[in-house]
Amino acid sequence: MFLKKIHERSARLIAGQIIDRANAARDAGDFRDAALLYEEALRLRPNDAAIHVQCANMLKDVGRHASSEEHYKAALALRPNDSDAWHQLGHLYKSWGRLDRAESAYGNASKLRPDWAEPKTELERLKRAGWLGEEAPTTRIIESELARTTAGLTTSTDLERLAPELAPRPPHTLRHPHREEISIRALGRPERSHWGIINTLRGIEAVRGFCISASPVVEIQLYLNDQLIYRAAPKPGCTLTYESDNPDLRKYAFNFWLDFGGFERGRHQFEVRALDARSRSQNHHITVVIASPLVESDFPASDQLVNVDPSDMRSIDEQIEARASMIRPGRRELLKKAPRAILVQRLDQLGDMVVSVPALRLLRSMFPEARLVGLLSPANADLGATLGLFDDIVVADFPDDRLQRRRIMPIEDQVALRERLSAFNFDMAIDLSENSPSRLLLALSGAPFRFGFRHPMVPNLPLDLEGNTHDRMNGHEVVPHSNKLVGMMEWLRAMMRSEPNVARRGDLDWNALAAFDLREGDRFAVMHDGARLAYSRWPYYAELAKIILFETDLKVVLLTDDKAMREGLPRELSSSDRFQLIDGRLEFDQFDALVSFCTLFVGNDSGPKHLASLRGAPVVSIHMARNNWNEWGQENGGYILSRKLPCAGCQISHDPEECGRDFVCIRNIKPDEVMQAVRKLL
Repeated sequence: MFLKKIHERSARLIAGQIIDRANAARDAGDFRDAALLYEEALRLRPNDAAIHVQCANMLKDVGRHASSEEHYKAALALRPNDSDAWHQLGHLYKSWGRLDRAESAYGNASKLRPDWAEPKTELERLKRAGWLGEEAPTTRIIESELARTTAGLTTSTDLERLAPELAPRPPHTLRHPHREEISIRALGRPERSHWGIINTLRGIEAVRGFCISASPVVEIQLYLNDQLIYRAAPKPGCTLTYESDNPDLRKYAFNFWLDFGGFERGRHQFEVRALDARSRSQNHHITVVIASPLVESDFPASDQLVNVDPSDMRSIDEQIEARASMIRPGRRELLKKAPRAILVQRLDQLGDMVVSVPALRLLRSMFPEARLVGLLSPANADLGATLGLFDDIVVADFPDDRLQRRRIMPIEDQVALRERLSAFNFDMAIDLSENSPSRLLLALSGAPFRFGFRHPMVPNLPLDLEGNTHDRMNGHEVVPHSNKLVGMMEWLRAMMRSEPNVARRGDLDWNALAAFDLREGDRFAVMHDGARLAYSRWPYYAELAKIILFETDLKVVLLTDDKAMREGLPRELSSSDRFQLIDGRLEFDQFDALVSFCTLFVGNDSGPKHLASLRGAPVVSIHMARNNWNEWGQENGGYILSRKLPCAGCQISHDPEECGRDFVCIRNIKPDEVMQAVRKLL
């Protein structure tokens, strides 16, 4: 017994010395040595809970989470009501990423010492980080704009079956700070070049954009390679509706038409410089490519491509604005005639050819008279020859190079292939590969019409598509690839569709028009001056009505939502018994009867124009250049008026101040020009 007590006393002394060394190592920041010393001391004093905690702290700090956990648990087995040990164990679990255990440990510490704030603070931090823990399955939404909008929705199912993003937002959340800057809205178009895909300028182009400045902008200057090429004043500044911080900021729009045909072909540095009233400037630099101008007659459907007469002494603006408006038939087709020779690319593997068979059969049925040529790889050419679908097969190697990790074709091979393909004089070329850079090889065909899946390396194909299905979990495809290729051919068929779209109502009769003094057999024109966007309204309907009354026997009904129009009507209209103005909302059947039985309908690019066309009425529609005339023009006939301008296709919607030219695209269409189209229909 005596010897045992001497041994215990000696062990305590030795353990104390080791603990002193461990504490010194801990204070010096040498946590690894401190942990080793504490573990050595515990061999002599295994029931010392405090040393277990100290050892666990050191092991936690050096990332030995499992060993640290063992020592915290050993300490708590000795002192289960030690709130500090529970708190430290919570820190371990939090740093380990075991948030459920951390929540439990912090909770135990808080229950043992209800007045202790630190474990409560840690629990709050877990909640702020998004941890639900014992609150699950109740959903707690992190504070955000969407969360404020969706107050009261508590489950993911609620959100999946609603569209809270579409709910109105508080007005103050719409406001945001703007910065002084120059923004370019139009400057050529992206095209492939020696330097990559870069904005390319060809002949006459619009340079359109705006400058935001707190000081009045008095001049916009354009530079090419540091050489001044144009200078002019922008439009007067307008306020920024949603500016939150600086009420002095204004937007200064510009829209300049320049001819880049006289500059050297190649890459250039383009600069827009905005000078304010104090001669201070803002600058915007962009790399552009200048390429050969295109010929307007080669692209008759485009309103953006404009050529001018270089011998004409008038300015570009004067020449363009003096041109007659375009009057085009409403019926139109993507291709003027069926293709005679079609190239189909499938430069990949045997399985790719297999899944292409249904699409190839459909393509053959769509163009039974065309010469179908397959551009195939050595891996699938033999299968292609057995299908009986190709009139000719051209085999080309387009291997996947393992070193470069991409498909390659040397330039000399491309030149040789281009020569082989040129003999076929293709009208159309189609690439069936979805993600392959073989899309680039479509250019070798020489075909003017090229079609394939959308690919970032080949922007603006005449026709492309994106068609994807999605697995809910990984986003990958869930239908056979053969289905996508059939869909590709169906898309081509749909884009080439030119059938009329007429749906007349059998239940309408002329009695619906008795209120307007119109009876069966009356010949009358309906004009509608409304449009969703106020600036897209043609302003000369009253002038056109006068011409129609003078030249024809038609009655004229002018529909408007402008209550002030009646007061400003010219006497020739207000006193005529063949003219009436309707400025109130009609019942749909009355309105439908007007557009269904009219001899002629004239309107802006708006819903009533489309309804009149659907009912089979002869339609003249007047289009601004915001969208292409051939996208939103009526389909069943009649005529479409538009103007050719370098800034056509601006897509301006909510910010009309950005036009820079007061929408000359629609204001410069003359009543006499619209009347030309009317005469063609009467």
